[in-house]
Amino acid sequence: MTTPSEALRLNGLDALFHGHPDGVCVVDPSGRFLESNRAMVALIGYSAEQLTGMEFSRLLHPDSVDYTMAQFREALAGRNRRYVTRIVTPDDVVRLLDVTIIPLRGEDGEVAAVLAIARDIGDVERAATAAAGNEALVRMAARMAGFAGWVVDIPTGRIEWSEDLYRLLGMEPGRVPSDAESLALFEPDDRKAVREAFQRSVLDGVPLDVRATMVDAAGRRIHAHLVGETERDENGDVVRLHGAFHDVTALVQHREEQRAMARLLRSSLDQVHDAIGFVDRSWRFTFANSWALRLAGLDESRLREKTIWEHFPTALGSPFERLYRDAMERGRNGSARAFSPEWGRWFEVDVHPTEEGIAIMVRDVTEDQEARTKLDQYTRRVEAQAALLDAARDAILVRDLDGVIRYWNRGAEATYGFAAAEAVGRSVRDLLYDEPEQFDRAMEALLRDGFWVGELRQRRADGSVLIADCRWQLTRGEDGQVSVFAVNSDITEHRRQEEQRIRAQRMESLGTLAGGIAHDLNNVLTPILMAVQHLRDDEPDPRRRATLDAVESAAERGAGMIRQVLSFARGAEVRHSAVDLAGLLREVGRFCGETLPRSIELVVDTPTCLPAVSGDETELFQVLVNLATNARDAMPDGGRLLIAAAAGEGTVRVEVRDTGAGMDAATAGRILEPFFTTKETGTGLGLATSAAIVKAHGGELRVDTAPGGGTAVSFVLPAIEEVAPPAAPAPGPTTGPSGIVPRPGAGRRVLVVDDEPAIGELVRQTLDRNGFVTEVAQGRDALDLIASGRRFDAVLTDVMMPGVSGDAIARVLAAEHPETAVVLMSGMLPGPGTREAVARDGALFLAKPFTPAALLATLEAAFAGRGTDGSVSAADATADPEPLLEEVIAPALREAAASLSAHPPAPAETARLAEMLSAAAERAQRALGDRAADPRAHRIVGAAASGAMALTLGAGTVPVADIVQRLEEGLGLMAAGSWPPEDQDPADEVPR
Repeated sequence: MTTPSEALRLNGLDALFHGHPDGVCVVDPSGRFLESNRAMVALIGYSAEQLTGMEFSRLLHPDSVDYTMAQFREALAGRNRRYVTRIVTPDDVVRLLDVTIIPLRGEDGEVAAVLAIARDIGDVERAATAAAGNEALVRMAARMAGFAGWVVDIPTGRIEWSEDLYRLLGMEPGRVPSDAESLALFEPDDRKAVREAFQRSVLDGVPLDVRATMVDAAGRRIHAHLVGETERDENGDVVRLHGAFHDVTALVQHREEQRAMARLLRSSLDQVHDAIGFVDRSWRFTFANSWALRLAGLDESRLREKTIWEHFPTALGSPFERLYRDAMERGRNGSARAFSPEWGRWFEVDVHPTEEGIAIMVRDVTEDQEARTKLDQYTRRVEAQAALLDAARDAILVRDLDGVIRYWNRGAEATYGFAAAEAVGRSVRDLLYDEPEQFDRAMEALLRDGFWVGELRQRRADGSVLIADCRWQLTRGEDGQVSVFAVNSDITEHRRQEEQRIRAQRMESLGTLAGGIAHDLNNVLTPILMAVQHLRDDEPDPRRRATLDAVESAAERGAGMIRQVLSFARGAEVRHSAVDLAGLLREVGRFCGETLPRSIELVVDTPTCLPAVSGDETELFQVLVNLATNARDAMPDGGRLLIAAAAGEGTVRVEVRDTGAGMDAATAGRILEPFFTTKETGTGLGLATSAAIVKAHGGELRVDTAPGGGTAVSFVLPAIEEVAPPAAPAPGPTTGPSGIVPRPGAGRRVLVVDDEPAIGELVRQTLDRNGFVTEVAQGRDALDLIASGRRFDAVLTDVMMPGVSGDAIARVLAAEHPETAVVLMSGMLPGPGTREAVARDGALFLAKPFTPAALLATLEAAFAGRGTDGSVSAADATADPEPLLEEVIAPALREAAASLSAHPPAPAETARLAEMLSAAAERAQRALGDRAADPRAHRIVGAAASGAMALTLGAGTVPVADIVQRLEEGLGLMAAGSWPPEDQDPADEVPR
């Protein structure tokens, strides 16, 4: 049975049907597709073959089924309908269609079919859908082409068929037909044409192209299209003919059926709501539907009396004239939209060439044009606003109430790192928030109040976190939709600077408080340390001497704690010298290897050529061991500890990394604060002190950590070109009682200025014992003595005193008595005035509390004119460090080794021994000064320091025997009796 759509071609309407820009189809009363034009195929996404026989209801969106089927029933009842519906394409794309349906009546007057015209009103989606539909059609055509292959070998006459050809002709595969058998398959009327076509190909080498009718094995008539190409040998003779067989039966039958329905479809065009007309090559109408007649005000009987230009003279010179002539003269399809002053309306005209002339379709688009004009005006206004928004640095975005981003300015791209194409259409909640609960709370307040202002933590594209100052406002668009207009400012750097400022203020306040307390405490400890020395020198009873040693050790521990507080509160004072950082890291690695539990893998990664740095080796050792201790505590169940260094451009970067539990951002932000600790027994001073030491060395401590990701602490120090070799030992004076070097003080007059009578008295006693002539005075009295003309060889003055400062006294002496040596004493770190006196006037600085040995050494250095950099110690007055080491280090090493060897120490005893060794090492380091770089002295002091660290870090994991061995190594070096030559390693004197 033929379909109504096919009648269109029999009446010259084929070009209109298939060239119509909208989708056009014919559907039978049961809702099955009979015919579809190319636009409909592209619109729906199925091929014409797939659509034929398919129920159109299968294409409908579930929400549109009931409404659309009701409209279809109205058309079956004989009424034209226009409606909007939604369909779902094979690839699940939902499209919105404007559909007009018109009943088509048969010769009996009953509705025989329904004509449907559909337009995609999805704007941008329409073009994409058409392209996708066309591409799908091409792919479908390739799959469903129905081709089969064949080959004829000319010399042998052998014929070969493909399996598809056997199948198409209903024959069993494998049997090779002869020429006669192959020709017999064609109907008698076509055999001659087939034979002649093959002969031309074989004899003349022309390509084969012939259409004929065949009869297959089952007697079914097949319309076939045969094409082939020739193949020649080296002589140019045709030896092979191969080609394709195409079954076009369905296509031929389809065309025959189309003609049968042309009359029915022609009558249906009168019911289309667009004006449709056909013009022949003489520019006269051959057909116009009822809408075209009404639009032009014409009578159908007079339609051919005039040309189109006579009917519509205003078309001359208009865009429509060029459109019509291009279609008529050049065979071009075309479309144009223009305003007609004659009717005062906007029209859209589509023109398609036909065999007889052109087909014209005119649609009144006035309402659509007005809507477009409003849209263009709105778009230009939005673009102007967007240009202003893009100029802003803030991130500006618009999202709907579900959080889907609709607008994303350039400031948002710069702030978050997401391009607009990446962000638009995504949920802002998923895109920017690791903690969406805070976003949800902000949205609740926004929906309640209509606006919200606050700060939120958000995520950038690279995973980093920023702090945003957010201002959100509910707005309503012209379409009535409520949206969220959000302005977010990145205040991460501002917040960091604010936190640094607050921290600096807090540290400054703490430093001021700590400095005042330290001054008072050091004034208390100074007479204790000096008195203990005097009492010990005069005490023959070993038990009493041991008691005095304990008092001295406690006082040293107190002094060390005060120095630590001052280090992080005011910044450490660094005694700069060249430090072999590679060697220091190896030493730290050796120390950690002996003290870390076996469950922790230690890796020390240092390049062979690592530049030296300028700083204090002991303090840097303290920093690295402190960081290693924290890393160990972060891995109670074991892990990996990496100590690494790498050279940069003029710098050296050091890193200590663990594989422990890591820290959250809140904890990591506070770990450098003094007294903040995550340990049950921690003091909270370790990292704060380390940060202060690194800062004093010109670096900054950085912490990179995340929960479950371990922690890496690093710092960068300025590099220097080479390590300066240690100064060669110079011969020095012999020692006196208690190992103190005799001082040439006889006859030298010294003025001691201090507002603490106990300190003044004990300093006087020490100096008197060593042959000095000493006078003690307080601030104003001291100035009066100097003004009275009394002459002094040296003045020792406290810096902080009521009424007059030591700095002021130093200035007076520098101006009036430049020959007088000046020593400034203080329980605080040197301030600007003190540093100026040291740098400009050659004064020396002596930190409280101090021992008699340090006092005498400082005086001797002052008399010798040395120490102008202010770093003065006992070793500055003697080239031989042996007596000071014997006095300071040896007793601590002996006591700790004896105690640890006698019995396993209790925790309290372990802590006492660690503090004693640490205090001894600190005293020796301070007293030795520059001579601390001497290899043997360095190893002896290091034995005490590492022993103290092992006791502190070990926590039961370091064998006591290993600690005792380290202490005995130091004692062995002390017992060597003399310093080795410069080219000999003192470590070689002790069996390892």
